Order: sequence, then C-alpha cells, then structure tokens
Amino acid sequence: MNKRFFAFLSMAIGPYLILSIAQPNHYKVMAIFISIVMMWFTEIVPLAVTGLMVPLLAILYGAVSTKEAFAPFGNQILFLFMGSFFIAKAMEKHGWDKRMAYTFLSSSFGAKSLQGVLVQVALICWILSMWISNTATCAIVVPIILGLMDTLKDNLKESKHQENLQTSFLLTAAFASSIGGMATPVGSPPNLMAIQFLKNKGINISFLEWMGYGLPVSLAMLGALILILKWRYPLPKVELKEVRKLFKVELESLGKTKKTEWQIMAVFLMAVILWILPGVLTLILPLHLQPMAQTIQDALPMGGVGVLASTFLFVLPGNKPGETNLSWSEANTIDWGTIWLFGGGLAMGSLLDKSGLAADVGGLLFGGGINFYLLALIVIITGVLLSEFSSNTASTAILVPLLLGSLSIWGEVHTTSLIIAAAFGASFGFMLPVSTPPNAIVFGTGKLPLREMIKTGSLFDVTGIAIIWLFLSLGLIFRITFY
Repeated sequence: MNKRFFAFLSMAIGPYLILSIAQPNHYKVMAIFISIVMMWFTEIVPLAVTGLMVPLLAILYGAVSTKEAFAPFGNQILFLFMGSFFIAKAMEKHGWDKRMAYTFLSSSFGAKSLQGVLVQVALICWILSMWISNTATCAIVVPIILGLMDTLKDNLKESKHQENLQTSFLLTAAFASSIGGMATPVGSPPNLMAIQFLKNKGINISFLEWMGYGLPVSLAMLGALILILKWRYPLPKVELKEVRKLFKVELESLGKTKKTEWQIMAVFLMAVILWILPGVLTLILPLHLQPMAQTIQDALPMGGVGVLASTFLFVLPGNKPGETNLSWSEANTIDWGTIWLFGGGLAMGSLLDKSGLAADVGGLLFGGGINFYLLALIVIITGVLLSEFSSNTASTAILVPLLLGSLSIWGEVHTTSLIIAAAFGASFGFMLPVSTPPNAIVFGTGKLPLREMIKTGSLFDVTGIAIIWLFLSLGLIFRITFY
C-alpha cells in the first residue's frame, strides 16, 4: 500500500465519514462534491476515472438510484462529442486538416511580412479549433511553426529576433487554439456543458444562438492576441520567398486531393448545415410557421446530427478496395477520457441540482446583496482561475451548477448570462503549461521560456476577463443579442 492509494482512499471516503457525523442538509451530495473536486484538482487518478467516480459514489452513499446515477452518461451531448471526434479522426487520418492549413499558408494572402504569417497561423488555429479539439489543432500547427523557424534561422542574425519569432508563433498556436473553441458549441467541452445544464432548466440555446454569443467574444480575443503579441514580440522584416516555398512544398507532398478528403468535406459540411439549420429557420420563418422550425429542431438534436454525419464515414469507400473512409480500429482511438469526464461533470451537476444543494450554495454565494455586474466579474475571474489549475470541463462542472442555484434570484436572462460567461472563462487558462493541452504542447518543444508564457498568459487572461465582462455588460444594458 503506497501513499497514493491512501491519499485516494481519504479523498473518496473521508468527506463522507466526516459529514455523516454532523449530517447537514444534503450531506451525501456535499461529500461527493468535495471528494470529486479534490480528485479533479490533485489528479490523484486520471480525470476520466474521476468522472466515473461520480455515479459510483452516488450509488455507494445511497444519494440516488443506480439508474439516476448513470443517466447523464446517456445524454445526447456525449454522442455529439463522439460524432465530432470521429469526424476529426477522419480529418487527421487522411490529412484533410493539414491540407487546409498548407493551402491557406501557401497563398499570397497576408504573407507579405512575418506579422502577416503570424496572423495566418492565428486564423488557422482559430478556425480549426471551432470544429476539432484544441489539442489536435495545436498538434497540427506546431510542426509547421518549427519548420518555419528552421527555414528562417539564417535570415535572423540577432538572437532577440529569433527569440521573438519562436515565442510569438508558439504562443499564437497555443492561445488561438483555445479561444477558437469558444465560438461554437462543439469547439470546447464547457460550451456543451453550459448548454446542457441550461436545457435541464428549460432554457434552450441552439447551435446558431451559441455562435451569436461566442463568435464575437472569440473574434475579439483573437484580435487582442495578435495586438498583444505584436507589442511584446516585434518581428523583423525578412524575405519570405523561402517561407512560401516551404508551405507549397508541404502542400505538394500531400499529393492531389483524394476522394476520401472530398467525402470528409461533404460529411463535415452536412454536420455544420444540420447543426445550424434549426436556428436559421427560427430566425427567418414567420410566426405561424415556427412550429415547423421546432419540429425540425426536435428531429435534429446536436448529438443526433453528430452521430448521423460520422456514421457515413464508416460506410463511404476508402482509397483502397474493401476499405472504408474510417475503420472502427481507427475510430476507437478517439479521446474517450474526455467523454467520461464530461459524463461525470453532467452527473455531478445533476446531483447538485436535484438534491437542492446547488440552490442552497448558489443562493448563498451568488444571491442578492451584490451588484450584478460586480458579481459577473467575480464569476468570470473564478472560471479563469479554476481553469488555470484544473481541466476546463471540471471547472465548468464545479461552477455552473452553483450558478444555476441562483436562477430564482437573478432570473433567466441574468443567470444565463452568468453561466455563458463562466463557460467562456473556463475555456481560458493561458498562464501555465498545465493549464491547457496546447500550452503543454508548445512548452514541450523546449523553445518557449516559462517566464514568457506566464507573463503573456497572465496579460491575456486579464484581457479576456475584461472582454467577456464588457460583452456581458453591453448585452444586458442595451438588450442586444450577445447575451
């Protein structure tokens, strides 16, 4: 028996043993919440395993029935994740994502200066991360950046210029890969978790509506990122002929566009169109036809669309006879851990809500007696700080159910605003290598000083807090459709 085992055991059962003596209101759920939060922060066991511990502890402590404990793991949002991961895996397998990146970089747009290339890299990361994970996005772009730096090293004689080049481009890859995910529901787990928690309370947000919230904030963050990096790491003027040649060579090495890539493009476009169709119909159809839009929305839930679109990948023909675009052995390597972690977050939220603990704690922490805009700022800062030291999914699972507990105090509009802002804040985490996988990837290259990540990441955190708070405040003051 080692120290890790005893530490895990004390976190799993210690809170329950202590609280069962005093037996305060909802003590069983309170004990589970404390245990899971400690495990999420310490990572005493893998995060995915901690997610599975939520229903297990709920059953062992008699908080809910077995059926109720595992019900969140059948939520349609988890199947949306699966479908999105399958599509992303097919993109990776056939090089469709790299082709898009190299096509963009080898074009003449924005490539007249190193600053222009940096903007291109930021746009690629931002756009890709709206649809595939920030980890996959960063993993695609970092090798491109390393190749770029190797190509330009003879053109940059001063060591300061070389340092500015590698620091600015690597931070661009990490940060832009995270902020792009804010723009769409499928871009980041906190988005889907916020949507599902709100849906449980009868507040429905469509795919298109979320983009109406997330896209402006994400775009503002992208602009802020480019300006901050330009200010902190000025880039010299160099001849980019070799850079363009490098990207063209990489594009040519992929060969002609294969039929499987066209299939992936078609499947991806089909998913996007079906995701946004209900929202578009709601906007354009007259009032007497709105029931039709609702019927279509009920028939095309986001999870159902994700599964439907990805299923085609398993039947469309591959490049070799007898193969399909995506095989199960390939699809089986997706990030199942994120799905289990997400299910655990939903299960924790359900326990907090149904037991009444979320309402009690939420009313206490986020109730009346405080200016709403000050409260919003506190919530956003809390989301950011949590995400610096734990996963964004875990941060959302901790914060959002408690915010929902204040629904009866602040009302639907204000509480929804707080929850969306909290989800955005939880998608941050720019200060430390452990904050997000993209941060870990770029730090792992050995070419990014930790002090630069901390300094620039801290500045970007503060900038993001201000941007989210500003959009939230504008939305409520002027009743525009940001929030």
